[in-house]
Amino acid sequence: MSYNLCNLSRAEKYQVQLEYEASFWAYQIKRGKNTREAIYDTINSRPLSERDTLKAKFEKYLGLMLV
Repeated sequence: MSYNLCNLSRAEKYQVQLEYEASFWAYQIKRGKNTREAIYDTINSRPLSERDTLKAKFEKYLGLMLV
């Protein structure tokens, strides 16, 4: 199954970007290239509207990768 991201609305593209960032941060933790503290500092520097979403997605991916 494939998806053409160009056909998504701007809001949907934005959500895909947040998913990508959260999964990349979890990957960095798994590989030992970053710390949770540094990632949470990055998340907390983002706008308030993104913080809860990023934290939830980061924890989700971290849980999947560290099992």
